[in-house]
Amino acid sequence: MAALSSCSALPGSGSDPGPGKGDASGPTYQEALEAMLPGVQEAVRQVMPGVEPGELSKGGTNCGGPDFSDGKDASKVRFEYQLDLTGPSSDRRTPQELASGVVTHLTGRGGWEVEQREGSDTPDPSGMVTKYVKKQGSGLVVVRAYPFTTTSGEVVPKLGADILTDCLRNPKY
Repeated sequence: MAALSSCSALPGSGSDPGPGKGDASGPTYQEALEAMLPGVQEAVRQVMPGVEPGELSKGGTNCGGPDFSDGKDASKVRFEYQLDLTGPSSDRRTPQELASGVVTHLTGRGGWEVEQREGSDTPDPSGMVTKYVKKQGSGLVVVRAYPFTTTSGEVVPKLGADILTDCLRNPKY
């Protein structure tokens, strides 16, 4: 699991806050990401076997207490990580089938629950289907699937999963 091991290099990894670095109790955003990422990677690979996901760390957003400049301090962080896959043009599954496959795989693992949101069962005008799956105490995964037309006019399926941790403790603060 190269991507999971690379998570340890993300900012804020580790569990020792160091001297004077704030409260050391409660889960960290890093622990939440480590709890979600392997299951999401496995789910998208099961739905699109043979297609390696592109992975991108989108970084963190401060969500701790108020700081001096109308913002939030870095005592807590909400972190985002993205997986994207492009299937072959021979894959004729609908966006609904692709997104539902990821959701079914995650909820079958235990600890994951579907989060119902308005429009999550209906494709938008572009054909995109978006579904939401929550892992209690860790965060949310936004699963999206849609048809994509390449520059050559070929239609290929796109599948993505955005992993968003809850607003959790930053061990580096």
